[in-house]
Amino acid sequence: MDWLDGTDFGYYALCPAPYLKAWNGTEADVVSPAHVGKVVLSDHGEVLTLGGQGLPVAYLDRAMTFVRWVGCDDDAGLEDAVEQVMNSDEWQDAFEITLGGQYVLLDSGVRGAEVGEDDAIQVNVPSGRYRVQSLLIYPSMGEFFLERLIAI
Repeated sequence: MDWLDGTDFGYYALCPAPYLKAWNGTEADVVSPAHVGKVVLSDHGEVLTLGGQGLPVAYLDRAMTFVRWVGCDDDAGLEDAVEQVMNSDEWQDAFEITLGGQYVLLDSGVRGAEVGEDDAIQVNVPSGRYRVQSLLIYPSMGEFFLERLIAI
């Protein structure tokens, strides 16, 4: 599992890949300190933000779920733990968002032109409207925030 090792600015952004070089690092400044939010970029649509704390983050493509490491020793067994909660009724609806295409998950406060290969995770999202849902899980190895995209 590929992890981004935390953010200095408290937020990650799922930046549209075509917009990356133009990303100036202030677009997510309007986001409240919630775990998940969104901003709108003119001509580039909606941008998902994850934050509130500078926690390491990974993306599980098959589950379309972002995982943020709250407290644990390692991520062994994490993918299985996420799979086990996919049908849980504990997921909390956050909002709806329209996404589609190639994205770059990055520290929202870093200029796109300065983002290196190790500073980002490539994410492909099929075009559509999604419900964003959040869940905090406590598997045996630790504690994780989850945010998933559910096609609607």
